Amino acid sequence: MTVDRGGKRLAPGFGQLGWNVTVHVVMAHRREPDRRVDSSAVREVSLDDLDRVRRESTLRSPWGTEELGKRLALAKQRVAEALPMRHFAVRAGTRVVAYCELRSDGRTAQIEDVNTVEEFRRHGLGRALVQHVVDVARRDHELVYLEALADDWPRELYAKLGFDVVDERHLFLRPPHRLTGLRVRTPRLELRLATLAELRELAEVARRGIHPPEEMPFTVPWTDSASSPSFRDDFVAFHEDAVASWRPARWTLNLIAFEDGRPVGTQALGARSFARTRRVNTGSWLGRDRQGRGLGTEMRAAALELAFAHLGAEEAWSAAHDDNEASRRVSARLGYTAAGTEWHRPRGERVRSTKLVRRRNGWHSPVPVEIERLAPLLPLFGAAP
Repeated sequence: MTVDRGGKRLAPGFGQLGWNVTVHVVMAHRREPDRRVDSSAVREVSLDDLDRVRRESTLRSPWGTEELGKRLALAKQRVAEALPMRHFAVRAGTRVVAYCELRSDGRTAQIEDVNTVEEFRRHGLGRALVQHVVDVARRDHELVYLEALADDWPRELYAKLGFDVVDERHLFLRPPHRLTGLRVRTPRLELRLATLAELRELAEVARRGIHPPEEMPFTVPWTDSASSPSFRDDFVAFHEDAVASWRPARWTLNLIAFEDGRPVGTQALGARSFARTRRVNTGSWLGRDRQGRGLGTEMRAAALELAFAHLGAEEAWSAAHDDNEASRRVSARLGYTAAGTEWHRPRGERVRSTKLVRRRNGWHSPVPVEIERLAPLLPLFGAAP
């Protein structure tokens, strides 16, 4: 979250709540630089020309991964599609070693994402690059500005290049939950926690339909609220609350299923007093356009592999209304057996459900399942590391 006014006043409170607070200064170009340098090596390039160096920069960071690099590249592509943007770079041979971008609304230009590859720093490339881009921007813009971290050295360079601080912004970042690093993959799906934007997208998948309107496969008829103006916000809050209220003695892992990078459904795995009972419960749904292709079986198999092979569960329980034939078929394929009945009133009328259990003995996933970054998280599940 970014606050343009009043951020200094809010910072102590956000800090006490565990948020990271970063101060950015807004700097406008108002003066000539203290000296000019040769900038003839700077060239205009395409966004694609910068893809490799940006990914390399991401991988060099302590938190960098291939996945993060791909996501940042996609985000940059979407920004480029949303507003006019030009890119500039300096090369050493064929390799891009310094780069930045110039954004424009026609009257105001912003210099953004200035970076020099670490081993090429302290050679004046950043100064030459920004000087050149300022010259380009001043030809047809009334104002040229950039942002810098208040306590980082580039601010001093920008001041030498003629930029003055005109404002400041406070950026408040809530550190992600440790569970966001967990990845469960099958041949067609990736299961993980979702970002806010992805949860909103998944809410629209649910809104478009999971089941025929005359049927209700869920014990809690939450899809009946799909037309409510608050449906999307309630949907997001439900998933956020599951993470916020997580305790080793009581947890629900709502893994979002992604196919080709888009959210298509959820696969939940939950437990109460897992360290003692070694028992989990499962539940899932898929958007109607993804049903009938075996994805439901793939999702549930992934959850069972996580539970049995990695968490040490002994039993996995589920339930299906007697008229929910699709769910019952998935359970049968995965070796569940009937273990009693229970009654519910999702829409006021009594509906019978069959309780189903799959025990660990003899479990072998029918699809390959890869699980990453679980080991440090095992205590969160009440499982032995």
